[in-house]
Amino acid sequence: MRTGTLSLLVLAAPAWAQQVADCDGVPAVTDLVEPWEETSRPLGEGAIRLALLHGAGEEGVKLLVLTLPPVEEAPAEEVPPAETLAAPPRHCRIVTEGGLGFASLDVGAAEVEEDPEAATLTARVPALRFVPESTELEELTLSLTFGVRDDSLVAALEGDEAAPDEGEAP
Repeated sequence: MRTGTLSLLVLAAPAWAQQVADCDGVPAVTDLVEPWEETSRPLGEGAIRLALLHGAGEEGVKLLVLTLPPVEEAPAEEVPPAETLAAPPRHCRIVTEGGLGFASLDVGAAEVEEDPEAATLTARVPALRFVPESTELEELTLSLTFGVRDDSLVAALEGDEAAPDEGEAP
């Protein structure tokens, strides 16, 4: 009987999943977690930047993801001189767990893997998440897969049964 009760409690627990959402406006600079050298990291030769944001109240940290749009190939004679080009705008997204922050994300320890054939870059970020109705923390890995050609972003928690959340391409 005790096993059945435990199973019901597990089934009744909220299922938190990672979520990718476009930034609603520009996050305030004061929301960035300091020291910036330890809480932000460029990837893909600077085309992607990961940075930690303070969550509201006691929500933990959220992951700010800035990406440059994909570079469109143009014939050399059509490309204006570099000094006349303005920097393209970055696509701003925030990765959370069900809208809430993570207990911790270690962007400095992220492992990065590029797949030129699939035109993707995957970063695996060590993460801690809050266990609902508990003081415990759970170790997971936040996997971020970036589509180089279409500026897509798919986030998944490795070690979690929830389905990945696919961020929308612009």
